[in-house]
Amino acid sequence: MAKTESYIEDTGEVNWLVLDAINKEVPIPVISQSIMELLKSRMNESDAYKSIALMRHGFGGHPFGKMKE
Repeated sequence: MAKTESYIEDTGEVNWLVLDAINKEVPIPVISQSIMELLKSRMNESDAYKSIALMRHGFGGHPFGKMKE
């Protein structure tokens, strides 16, 4: 079985949403917090972040670990 990394890669799609919300002064606390957790996953090895990576891959086909690009 392949090792699942805690590092959660993002595809960048939500970055424009957060920036647009900030520019329009629209609060989106849940989405903003999810981005912060995604970034924290890159600094801390944890089972919780591994679980999130597995769920993101299972439901959305998101990559595991750092993208090779």
